[in-house]
Amino acid sequence: MNMKNIILKSLALLPALLLLAACKYDDATPVAFVELGATQKEYVIDEDGGTVKIAVFSNGPYSIVSLDDAPWLSLDRMNGNGDDSLKVTATLNEEFKRMSRIALCSDVDSRRDTLSIKQKGAVEAVLTKENTSIVLPGKGGNVTEYVSTNVPFSYMNIDIEYPEGAPSGWVSGVSIDDTPLTDGTHALSIVTDANPDEVVPRTATVNISYTDGWGDKVSVLLNLVQRNAKEGIGVPAQFSDIAGTYATGKPIEDYIILDGIVVSDPSSGNSGENEQITTSSIDYTGCQRTVYIEAPDGSSGVMVVLADAADNVFSQFDRVQILLHGATAVLSEEPERMTIKNVTKNMVVSQVAGNKASVPVKEKYISELTDSDLYTYVTLKDVEFPVRKGSIVPVNEGYAIGTGAHRLSKYPLMVRDINANHIYMYTNTVCTYRNDGTRLPYGSGKISGVIVHERFPRFEWREGADPAEMEDDVTLGNIGRYQIRHQCKEDIWGQMKDSVEDSFSALLTEYRYWLPDMTNEVCLPTYGENGWFTHTYQRKYTGSEVKEYTQQTYKQHMWGAGTYEYLGPMGNKDSYMFGLNWGNKNGCGIVIDPAREHYDTEHAALLNLVSFNPDGTIEWCGPNATSADAVGTTMGGGGINNQSSSMYGKSNLYGGCFTGWASHYWWDYDTSRPHAWMINFSTDGITTSHISMQISVLNTQQTWYAPRFWRAEWSLVDSMDPKDDPQWHTIADYTIPDVSVWSNTLYSSIVGYKTLDFELPQEILGHENVYVRLRPTSDVCSNGSDYANDVLINQPAGDGAHASAIEYIAIRYNK
Repeated sequence: MNMKNIILKSLALLPALLLLAACKYDDATPVAFVELGATQKEYVIDEDGGTVKIAVFSNGPYSIVSLDDAPWLSLDRMNGNGDDSLKVTATLNEEFKRMSRIALCSDVDSRRDTLSIKQKGAVEAVLTKENTSIVLPGKGGNVTEYVSTNVPFSYMNIDIEYPEGAPSGWVSGVSIDDTPLTDGTHALSIVTDANPDEVVPRTATVNISYTDGWGDKVSVLLNLVQRNAKEGIGVPAQFSDIAGTYATGKPIEDYIILDGIVVSDPSSGNSGENEQITTSSIDYTGCQRTVYIEAPDGSSGVMVVLADAADNVFSQFDRVQILLHGATAVLSEEPERMTIKNVTKNMVVSQVAGNKASVPVKEKYISELTDSDLYTYVTLKDVEFPVRKGSIVPVNEGYAIGTGAHRLSKYPLMVRDINANHIYMYTNTVCTYRNDGTRLPYGSGKISGVIVHERFPRFEWREGADPAEMEDDVTLGNIGRYQIRHQCKEDIWGQMKDSVEDSFSALLTEYRYWLPDMTNEVCLPTYGENGWFTHTYQRKYTGSEVKEYTQQTYKQHMWGAGTYEYLGPMGNKDSYMFGLNWGNKNGCGIVIDPAREHYDTEHAALLNLVSFNPDGTIEWCGPNATSADAVGTTMGGGGINNQSSSMYGKSNLYGGCFTGWASHYWWDYDTSRPHAWMINFSTDGITTSHISMQISVLNTQQTWYAPRFWRAEWSLVDSMDPKDDPQWHTIADYTIPDVSVWSNTLYSSIVGYKTLDFELPQEILGHENVYVRLRPTSDVCSNGSDYANDVLINQPAGDGAHASAIEYIAIRYNK
């Protein structure tokens, strides 16, 4: 095939070469333009044909020679003398672009000038194939594939290459039938010899190409894989063998097969991480290109990153075999996990549909998870969602894809289990069901998903850090060794009980919204009647009438904080992912049990936030509340998810909804001591294996300067006096993130609250009064240019300055 085309082309050039020799064609001798030449080197004629007039400048006689066999091109003369013009005429071109060269050769010396005459074509050459990887039978013979082309096969070049040192010559024929099929494609025939090797498949590349007269090329590169003599395509490899032998970061050269079960669901939008490229841009192909594959026995898993989103031809629970030749495996540590990159759909050599029963059952407590569970499908048992409000992605949608913004790619929701361990559940902002109006289950049960390890710099970061350092610094953005990614809505809601009374834990006290006690100037729990909650910037703790803040309407030493608990749907434009959804249609998930929970009936402003629904349920800030802070009737006219013409569809709750508490009094520079949240409760009569506290916190000051580093402590004394410090015992240190600012969004800032879970010591049990205080450990803060690079005093205190908020508090114990 190649030889035929090469010989024909060589014969066609022979007359031109003879003529060229006659005109003393000598590449080594340059010719001055002014002595012999044309005004330009290249001329173009339309496909319909026509004549081009070429001005020739010469100071002597010359000959005109056609260098190519071009019957479609004619010259009006074959010689000249002195300045003159040459007319070149082309006939109609019904095919592809073509070109011919002519030479102006001096009759007195070796000087010459070469001109190119190009003609446009009536058609553009096409040569494509949808799937360029072809698996051939080991027994050899003829295999028929299909290509799209309008180029006659006789015009094409066929180049076959074999790997160095590998068997060659086994592809004995490649041809394309010029007669189109009914769908317009053409049959491609590949003929091969039998593969005698019983173990190793063999490969070759076939490049089919056509180059038109202008030098423009169309081509198809076929990757051929021939099965071995036993009709196998490679050597199946255990996941551990791939990790131990091939996870080098270099393309895999051997023909090994990854055999496993797909446990991710690409339709969920939650099967992988979408990388935050910059603070305002996200690569949303991440979850489309990520596939989690579990070993058939469930012993381990691997994350496969496809070369392109179009390569994701997988469905959840498919049993697949992937030939890894050419892919790259990478092993990461802390935790140990394997990623295989650059996989294409053409590497899939077997794909059989399965179902959930195809996956080995793995039910575990959080503490039982190991690195071997990474990228496998696991059911976590005896778990609960401790924050009883909001959706699975409770964020300001103004910074997310629902409003066309790209400043947050995912959110981690706290999950805890009966053994007092916790894990975060990741949900991407492109997850299709993340804010569809469904309330979280309040009880306990099981949730399922794929175990992953991903960082989240918005919860944990370091001063002076750069996102590029995350590759080497395993502490940056680390929110736990493991997280879980649900793959469908059923993974979350399918096996969870709905009522908090049907949980392994009992609520000792809980705060979900404001219930002010004006007489004692404290906030009361919304669940039960155990204890109170306040802020210590008041005379009781400071000893000064000057150092006190009191919200006058409800006599509280804090004010209402904005939160993001709306269940959805949200979105502010029809063309965006979730469409246009303004107003409060589904509430915030704060359903009230009147037998155990309380709300304010004395203040109309607070009572109007209570929604008495037609089905008999009662909820805080539900769709039937009468307060304008909760429900608006016109787009942009007020209410949740609808505060103004610039805020509708963004899931916000303003402070007037009283679903959070805030203060900006955190550091006393006169005494160099902090102020704090103070929580009181009784544990008298309580015996339990585990008692714990959950809080959700955020620095809500959009001009930065709010405390970064905090400590939770417990005591049996209600005091902020320095002399009582020895009676306060550390529970844990923690950090609070800053709310994002549109004009200066950081990798470490976020538009959602951070939930924390603390195991409390057994020593607190059996006491009439226990106190927990949440306080800054220093005045260190951010000024917006880094994570912890300033101190509070450098921004004067004032309305909103230094603000830090808390939206949820609960003390729980195992029943």
